[in-house]
Amino acid sequence: MAPDRLLTIGEFSRLTRISIRMLRHYDEHAVLHPTRVDEWTGYRHYSPDLLRVAGRLRALRDVGLGVAELATCVPLLDDPAALRRVLDRQRSRLLEEADRATARISDLDRLVTSLENEESTMPTTITRSTLSARHAASVRATIDTYADEGRLWEQLSAALPASGAQIAPDGIAVAVFHDDDYVDHDADVEVQLSVTAPFPDTDGMRYVEVPATEVVVGTLEGSYDGIGAVMADLGSWIGEHGLRMTGRMFNIYRVSPASGRPPQEWVTDVCIPVAAAE
Repeated sequence: MAPDRLLTIGEFSRLTRISIRMLRHYDEHAVLHPTRVDEWTGYRHYSPDLLRVAGRLRALRDVGLGVAELATCVPLLDDPAALRRVLDRQRSRLLEEADRATARISDLDRLVTSLENEESTMPTTITRSTLSARHAASVRATIDTYADEGRLWEQLSAALPASGAQIAPDGIAVAVFHDDDYVDHDADVEVQLSVTAPFPDTDGMRYVEVPATEVVVGTLEGSYDGIGAVMADLGSWIGEHGLRMTGRMFNIYRVSPASGRPPQEWVTDVCIPVAAAE
Protein backbone atom coordinates (compact mmCIF):
# COMPACT_ATOMS: atom_id res chain seq x y z
CA MET A 1 0.00 0.00 0.00
CA ALA A 2 1.34 3.39 -0.94
CA PRO A 3 2.08 5.71 1.99
CA ASP A 4 -0.34 8.58 2.65
CA ARG A 5 0.52 11.71 0.75
CA LEU A 6 1.82 14.49 2.97
CA LEU A 7 -0.31 17.61 3.16
CA THR A 8 1.02 20.99 2.18
CA ILE A 9 0.98 23.63 4.87
CA GLY A 10 -1.88 25.37 3.06
CA GLU A 11 -3.97 22.19 2.98
CA PHE A 12 -3.15 21.46 6.59
CA SER A 13 -4.09 25.01 7.55
CA ARG A 14 -7.50 24.78 5.90
CA LEU A 15 -8.27 21.36 7.41
CA THR A 16 -7.24 22.34 10.94
CA ARG A 17 -8.48 25.97 10.85
CA ILE A 18 -5.06 27.10 12.10
CA SER A 19 -3.40 29.88 10.13
CA ILE A 20 -0.14 29.28 8.28
CA ARG A 21 1.47 31.99 10.40
CA MET A 22 0.43 30.16 13.56
CA LEU A 23 1.59 26.78 12.24
CA ARG A 24 5.02 28.26 11.65
CA HIS A 25 4.92 29.75 15.15
CA TYR A 26 4.01 26.36 16.61
CA ASP A 27 6.90 24.75 14.75
CA GLU A 28 9.36 27.32 16.11
CA HIS A 29 8.11 26.81 19.70
CA ALA A 30 8.02 23.00 19.74
CA VAL A 31 4.24 22.78 19.78
CA LEU A 32 3.62 21.10 16.42
CA HIS A 33 6.46 20.17 14.09
CA PRO A 34 5.76 19.37 10.42
CA THR A 35 6.48 15.85 9.25
CA ARG A 36 8.96 17.05 6.69
CA VAL A 37 10.61 20.32 5.72
CA ASP A 38 12.08 20.56 2.24
CA GLU A 39 15.77 21.41 2.69
CA TRP A 40 15.86 23.51 -0.50
CA THR A 41 12.57 25.38 -0.40
CA GLY A 42 11.81 25.31 3.33
CA TYR A 43 8.27 24.18 2.54
CA ARG A 44 6.58 22.36 5.40
CA HIS A 45 4.53 19.19 4.88
CA TYR A 46 2.32 17.40 7.38
CA SER A 47 1.18 13.83 7.79
CA PRO A 48 -2.62 13.36 7.90
CA ASP A 49 -2.03 11.69 11.31
CA LEU A 50 -1.23 15.16 12.69
CA LEU A 51 -4.74 16.45 11.94
CA ARG A 52 -6.07 14.97 15.17
CA VAL A 53 -3.14 16.39 17.16
CA ALA A 54 -3.67 19.81 15.60
CA GLY A 55 -7.38 19.68 16.39
CA ARG A 56 -6.72 18.96 20.05
CA LEU A 57 -4.14 21.75 20.24
CA ARG A 58 -6.58 24.17 18.64
CA ALA A 59 -9.21 23.24 21.24
CA LEU A 60 -6.70 23.82 24.03
CA ARG A 61 -5.71 27.15 22.49
CA ASP A 62 -9.37 28.18 22.33
CA VAL A 63 -9.81 27.72 26.09
CA GLY A 64 -6.93 30.10 26.69
CA LEU A 65 -3.72 28.08 26.90
CA GLY A 66 -0.67 29.92 25.63
CA VAL A 67 2.05 28.60 23.35
CA ALA A 68 4.35 27.54 26.21
CA GLU A 69 1.50 25.63 27.87
CA LEU A 70 0.54 23.99 24.59
CA ALA A 71 4.10 22.71 24.21
CA THR A 72 3.92 21.05 27.63
CA CYS A 73 0.58 19.48 26.69
CA VAL A 74 1.83 17.75 23.55
CA PRO A 75 3.18 14.69 25.47
CA LEU A 76 -0.12 14.50 27.38
CA LEU A 77 -2.50 14.32 24.42
CA ASP A 78 -2.91 10.55 24.87
CA ASP A 79 -3.20 10.81 28.67
CA PRO A 80 -6.76 11.98 29.49
CA ALA A 81 -6.14 12.11 33.24
CA ALA A 82 -3.09 14.35 32.89
CA LEU A 83 -4.83 16.54 30.35
CA ARG A 84 -7.81 16.85 32.67
CA ARG A 85 -5.55 18.24 35.39
CA VAL A 86 -4.29 20.88 32.97
CA LEU A 87 -7.86 21.80 32.08
CA ASP A 88 -8.93 21.94 35.74
CA ARG A 89 -6.14 24.44 36.44
CA GLN A 90 -7.16 26.50 33.44
CA ARG A 91 -10.79 26.44 34.56
CA SER A 92 -9.78 27.83 37.96
CA ARG A 93 -7.81 30.61 36.25
CA LEU A 94 -10.77 31.47 34.03
CA LEU A 95 -13.10 31.63 37.02
CA GLU A 96 -10.70 34.02 38.75
CA GLU A 97 -10.57 36.17 35.62
CA ALA A 98 -14.36 36.16 35.44
CA ASP A 99 -14.56 37.32 39.06
CA ARG A 100 -12.12 40.14 38.31
CA ALA A 101 -14.11 41.11 35.21
CA THR A 102 -17.33 41.15 37.24
CA ALA A 103 -15.69 43.37 39.85
CA ARG A 104 -14.47 45.75 37.14
CA ILE A 105 -17.95 45.94 35.66
CA SER A 106 -19.29 46.83 39.11
CA ASP A 107 -16.60 49.50 39.44
CA LEU A 108 -17.56 50.82 36.02
CA ASP A 109 -21.24 50.98 36.96
CA ARG A 110 -20.39 52.83 40.16
CA LEU A 111 -18.26 55.30 38.21
CA VAL A 112 -21.11 55.94 35.78
CA THR A 113 -23.47 56.50 38.70
CA SER A 114 -21.04 58.85 40.41
CA LEU A 115 -20.67 60.89 37.22
CA GLU A 116 -24.42 61.15 36.90
CA ASN A 117 -24.75 62.26 40.53
CA GLU A 118 -21.66 64.46 40.64
CA GLU A 119 -23.52 67.74 40.34
CA SER A 120 -25.90 66.86 43.18
CA THR A 121 -23.19 65.48 45.50
CA MET A 122 -22.77 67.51 48.70
CA PRO A 123 -19.24 68.60 49.58
CA THR A 124 -17.48 66.59 52.30
CA THR A 125 -18.00 67.91 55.82
CA ILE A 126 -14.50 68.44 57.22
CA THR A 127 -13.63 69.31 60.81
CA ARG A 128 -10.47 69.59 62.88
CA SER A 129 -10.60 68.24 66.42
CA THR A 130 -8.74 66.36 69.13
CA LEU A 131 -9.87 62.83 69.87
CA SER A 132 -9.66 61.86 73.53
CA ALA A 133 -7.25 59.20 74.77
CA ARG A 134 -8.87 55.79 75.11
CA HIS A 135 -8.41 52.15 76.07
CA ALA A 136 -8.88 49.70 73.21
CA ALA A 137 -8.98 46.03 72.36
CA SER A 138 -6.85 45.54 69.26
CA VAL A 139 -6.29 42.96 66.53
CA ARG A 140 -3.60 43.69 63.95
CA ALA A 141 -2.63 41.50 61.03
CA THR A 142 -1.62 41.46 57.38
CA ILE A 143 -4.67 40.75 55.24
CA ASP A 144 -4.94 39.94 51.54
CA THR A 145 -6.70 43.20 50.62
CA TYR A 146 -8.44 46.02 52.43
CA ALA A 147 -11.75 44.36 51.58
CA ASP A 148 -10.82 41.53 53.99
CA GLU A 149 -10.93 43.82 57.02
CA GLY A 150 -14.08 42.06 58.22
CA ARG A 151 -12.01 39.01 59.18
CA LEU A 152 -10.16 41.10 61.78
CA TRP A 153 -13.43 42.26 63.30
CA GLU A 154 -14.61 38.65 63.48
CA GLN A 155 -11.39 37.71 65.29
CA LEU A 156 -11.77 40.59 67.74
CA SER A 157 -15.41 39.74 68.48
CA ALA A 158 -14.53 36.09 69.06
CA ALA A 159 -11.71 36.99 71.49
CA LEU A 160 -13.62 39.54 73.57
CA PRO A 161 -15.64 37.18 75.83
CA ALA A 162 -12.58 35.31 77.19
CA SER A 163 -10.61 38.51 77.77
CA GLY A 164 -12.93 39.96 80.40
CA ALA A 165 -12.80 43.29 78.57
CA GLN A 166 -15.92 45.45 78.70
CA ILE A 167 -16.94 47.51 75.69
CA ALA A 168 -17.07 51.21 76.57
CA PRO A 169 -20.64 52.58 76.40
CA ASP A 170 -19.50 55.58 74.36
CA GLY A 171 -16.69 53.72 72.63
CA ILE A 172 -15.77 53.76 68.97
CA ALA A 173 -14.84 51.13 66.40
CA VAL A 174 -11.67 52.07 64.51
CA ALA A 175 -9.59 50.64 61.66
CA VAL A 176 -5.98 51.88 61.42
CA PHE A 177 -4.04 51.51 58.17
CA HIS A 178 -0.36 51.04 59.00
CA ASP A 179 1.28 50.80 55.57
CA ASP A 180 3.42 53.77 54.52
CA ASP A 181 1.49 53.97 51.26
CA TYR A 182 -1.47 52.34 49.56
CA VAL A 183 -0.99 48.66 48.77
CA ASP A 184 -3.02 46.39 46.53
CA HIS A 185 -2.19 43.26 48.53
CA ASP A 186 -0.89 42.28 51.97
CA ALA A 187 -2.30 45.27 53.81
CA ASP A 188 -1.18 45.93 57.41
CA VAL A 189 -4.46 46.76 59.18
CA GLU A 190 -5.42 47.08 62.84
CA VAL A 191 -8.96 47.15 64.21
CA GLN A 192 -9.71 48.64 67.60
CA LEU A 193 -12.78 48.69 69.83
CA SER A 194 -12.94 51.02 72.84
CA VAL A 195 -13.09 49.26 76.23
CA THR A 196 -13.60 50.53 79.77
CA ALA A 197 -10.25 49.48 81.25
CA PRO A 198 -6.99 47.63 80.60
CA PHE A 199 -7.06 43.83 80.33
CA PRO A 200 -4.45 41.05 79.89
CA ASP A 201 -3.52 40.29 76.30
CA THR A 202 -5.09 37.14 74.94
CA ASP A 203 -4.25 34.83 72.07
CA GLY A 204 -5.00 36.95 69.01
CA MET A 205 -6.03 40.17 70.79
CA ARG A 206 -4.16 42.72 72.84
CA TYR A 207 -4.80 45.79 74.94
CA VAL A 208 -3.56 49.16 73.62
CA GLU A 209 -3.63 52.67 75.00
CA VAL A 210 -4.41 55.22 72.31
CA PRO A 211 -3.23 58.75 73.16
CA ALA A 212 -5.20 61.89 72.45
CA THR A 213 -4.82 62.68 68.76
CA GLU A 214 -5.30 65.87 66.78
CA VAL A 215 -7.04 64.97 63.54
CA VAL A 216 -8.77 66.32 60.49
CA VAL A 217 -12.00 64.41 59.90
CA GLY A 218 -13.98 63.96 56.71
CA THR A 219 -17.38 62.37 57.18
CA LEU A 220 -18.55 59.87 54.58
CA GLU A 221 -22.28 59.25 54.50
CA GLY A 222 -23.14 56.15 52.50
CA SER A 223 -21.23 53.17 51.11
CA TYR A 224 -17.46 52.96 51.03
CA ASP A 225 -17.49 53.64 47.28
CA GLY A 226 -17.26 57.33 48.14
CA ILE A 227 -14.19 57.11 50.33
CA GLY A 228 -11.82 58.17 47.54
CA ALA A 229 -13.61 61.49 47.10
CA VAL A 230 -13.53 62.10 50.86
CA MET A 231 -9.79 61.45 51.00
CA ALA A 232 -9.19 63.81 48.08
CA ASP A 233 -11.18 66.53 49.87
CA LEU A 234 -9.21 65.91 53.05
CA GLY A 235 -5.91 66.21 51.20
CA SER A 236 -6.95 69.53 49.68
CA TRP A 237 -8.18 70.84 53.03
CA ILE A 238 -4.95 69.90 54.79
CA GLY A 239 -2.89 71.68 52.14
CA GLU A 240 -5.08 74.78 52.17
CA HIS A 241 -4.78 75.09 55.96
CA GLY A 242 -1.01 74.69 56.19
CA LEU A 243 -1.05 71.30 57.93
CA ARG A 244 0.99 68.13 57.58
CA MET A 245 0.12 64.49 58.19
CA THR A 246 1.70 63.12 61.39
CA GLY A 247 0.39 59.58 61.66
CA ARG A 248 -1.54 56.71 60.16
CA MET A 249 -4.91 57.34 58.60
CA PHE A 250 -7.79 55.61 60.35
CA ASN A 251 -11.55 55.22 60.02
CA ILE A 252 -14.11 55.53 62.78
CA TYR A 253 -17.22 53.52 61.96
CA ARG A 254 -20.16 55.45 63.37
CA VAL A 255 -22.71 53.35 61.49
CA SER A 256 -21.16 50.26 59.95
CA PRO A 257 -22.30 47.14 58.10
CA ALA A 258 -22.46 45.43 61.52
CA SER A 259 -25.47 47.62 62.33
CA GLY A 260 -27.51 45.75 59.74
CA ARG A 261 -28.50 49.02 58.12
CA PRO A 262 -28.28 49.47 54.33
CA PRO A 263 -25.14 51.03 52.79
CA GLN A 264 -26.83 54.35 52.12
CA GLU A 265 -27.17 54.78 55.90
CA TRP A 266 -23.57 54.00 56.84
CA VAL A 267 -21.55 56.82 58.42
CA THR A 268 -17.74 56.77 58.49
CA ASP A 269 -15.33 59.37 59.83
CA VAL A 270 -12.13 59.29 57.77
CA CYS A 271 -9.40 60.63 60.08
CA ILE A 272 -5.90 61.91 59.37
CA PRO A 273 -3.60 62.91 62.30
CA VAL A 274 -2.18 66.37 61.63
CA ALA A 275 -0.01 69.17 62.98
CA ALA A 276 0.98 72.59 61.75
CA ALA A 277 3.45 72.44 58.88
CA GLU A 278 6.96 73.45 59.85
